[in-house]
Amino acid sequence: MEARREEQSGQRGIGEGPSQTSEAPALAHAHFFSTVTGVTLEHAHPMNLFTYPVNGNSRDGHVHNFQGYTLVADGHFHRFVGMTGPAVGLPNGEHYHRIISKVDDEPFLFQGNFYVTVLSIPRHVHSFNGVTSRGIGYDIDPVSLEPRSGRKLE
Repeated sequence: MEARREEQSGQRGIGEGPSQTSEAPALAHAHFFSTVTGVTLEHAHPMNLFTYPVNGNSRDGHVHNFQGYTLVADGHFHRFVGMTGPAVGLPNGEHYHRIISKVDDEPFLFQGNFYVTVLSIPRHVHSFNGVTSRGIGYDIDPVSLEPRSGRKLE
């Protein structure tokens, strides 16, 4: 009786989650992000990053972690670490993520194979925000060029 009611109404019960046939598979992928930080102490830093890969699709609300460092500006760079916002689905089934974050307040400079704090520059933060690329690096079988999940590419 319950299955028949669901079939007629098209609705699922509380806690049952989405139908597996209506969702795109959650494939491992990453995203690229590029921006320039906000201006602080009369300078800004260009930055590029790739998110860490996770399994996800355009409708499951997954997020990605990221970390890295800015490019050098005004004699120093900054480290950053963060998490994207949830997946924002596009009409074609692809998705992107919003990023709103800040860099670490400590200015650094490379010295040989390591980096050191630049004491002559006051500690300061730069904010950054924007949107990632669509997903990249999906787990594709290199022989068949099909997703490893078995779903056919269109």
